[in-house]
Amino acid sequence: MEIRKLNAARGWLWISHSIQLLQRNPMFGIGGALGSMLVVLIALTLPLFGPLIAVALLPVMLAGYMRLCRALEQNESADLSLLLAGFKQHTRNLVALGAFLMLGMFFISALMVFVGGDSFSALMEQVHGAQDVQVLMDALAGADSQVSLAILLGFSLMLVLIAAWQYAPILVFFSGIPPWLALQASFLGTLRNILPYTVYSLIMQVLAMLLGILPFGLGMLVLLPLGLASLYVSYRNIFPWLDEPKISATQES
Repeated sequence: MEIRKLNAARGWLWISHSIQLLQRNPMFGIGGALGSMLVVLIALTLPLFGPLIAVALLPVMLAGYMRLCRALEQNESADLSLLLAGFKQHTRNLVALGAFLMLGMFFISALMVFVGGDSFSALMEQVHGAQDVQVLMDALAGADSQVSLAILLGFSLMLVLIAAWQYAPILVFFSGIPPWLALQASFLGTLRNILPYTVYSLIMQVLAMLLGILPFGLGMLVLLPLGLASLYVSYRNIFPWLDEPKISATQES
């Protein structure tokens, strides 16, 4: 399996090329990202099984937005119905990736509680109840070594989970490979390109701070589609051999 290893400068190019991609049709690029997020947020508010449904929908909606990016890239006639492409192609495998993500987060949370013990549980109660940022920072600064180990372990495992998951829905949707192979390819692709990811992450953090100044959360109107479009651009760079000339959004799995 060919997985390209790119230089550090690609981190900036992922952002600049994603801006160019969104400029082809800003209404669909921004509206599609917000629409996908809205579907997941609505599912999250449902009683009882809302969070489970939201996590299951996440890879499906992500695949739909990637299909929209493909249409923008190839100058196809784009419409927001492409966001539903994940419900028409490889849906079961996409939902399986959502289940994997949910189990991964549950495992990491349980491990952090196990390692951190009662001290970690008490800290989490303080974090949830903290209204003042300074109180939160003081609580974290005063954590003992056991809690610090739990936080470090959880953070490290979460990075591994993100690396293994971020490209998996795209690989499943466009290439039809099994979820487990998609997770492996996503992890290896991310690991081999740690340098451009470092550059990319630093730039995105700066953009997030600058856009965070805007009132009423308007920065999200730019940051969310930019993040999703740059994910598509980086996928196209890292996994060129898996790319196909045409993908039909109406193809049934």
